[in-house]
Amino acid sequence: MSGNKILTEATVEHLENVAEDMYRIHLYEPHIAQTSHAGQFVNIQIPKEAAVFWRRPFSIHGTRPESGIFEILFNAVGRGTQVLKKVKNSAKLNLVGPLGNTFNHPDHLKEIIIVAGGLGIAPFKLMLQNLLNRQLKKTVFFGVSSKSNLCCLDEFHRLGAECRISTEDGSQGYRGFVTDDLQNYLRKLPDLSHRQLLVCGPTPMLRKVQEIAQTFQIDAQVSVENIMACGFGACMGCPVQLAHPLDDGKQFLLACKDGPVFNMDEILLDD
Repeated sequence: MSGNKILTEATVEHLENVAEDMYRIHLYEPHIAQTSHAGQFVNIQIPKEAAVFWRRPFSIHGTRPESGIFEILFNAVGRGTQVLKKVKNSAKLNLVGPLGNTFNHPDHLKEIIIVAGGLGIAPFKLMLQNLLNRQLKKTVFFGVSSKSNLCCLDEFHRLGAECRISTEDGSQGYRGFVTDDLQNYLRKLPDLSHRQLLVCGPTPMLRKVQEIAQTFQIDAQVSVENIMACGFGACMGCPVQLAHPLDDGKQFLLACKDGPVFNMDEILLDD
């Protein structure tokens, strides 16, 4: 669904600090707000004072199509995002989007199981918005280091999701890794044939979920977090290795052009 991408300027409507070192920007750009689907992203030119040449990719976190607003969620951990967290209302951000493909959901599904680690929660508010009128169970497994890293839970509940929290320090919810709580949950389900895992987060977590999906024989899709410079396949800088070569011998796809969403059993996950 990347054929509707545009180069444009979005206006900053509001910036908020939603968790420790995590920020959300509400941006006015009606085309992106009205055409985006879960999994897609925008590539933003960081303001010049950061001296960052390449654009930075950000998942489209949520949309309000009637208002022309879309949201991005980010951690302020690098030079570019440290500048981005200081943008003022009415500032203009140059960006390209919406880019990339989307998650897809067969009609027969009874439950969507979202598995997110840290900032990997970013694509899934829009996911729940897209599924709001689907009569299926939505369960969110959200893993973070500590409760200070949690965000968006009230919104996820309002969108019909049951949220299961894991913290490594035990400060809220399950103490330990989100993948352990996921396994405990799956073991108790009598039938996995009409369920689907949707996953985003750090690579070690993705690899573990990939193992779990194989063990339980459950369909899984993943949104990878590769570094993307151009956003549409020109720079060839975001390769994703395939588990098995294609018929034409190709062993790699590009996260920006062919993804960022892939069937989990089709790719190899490496640091």
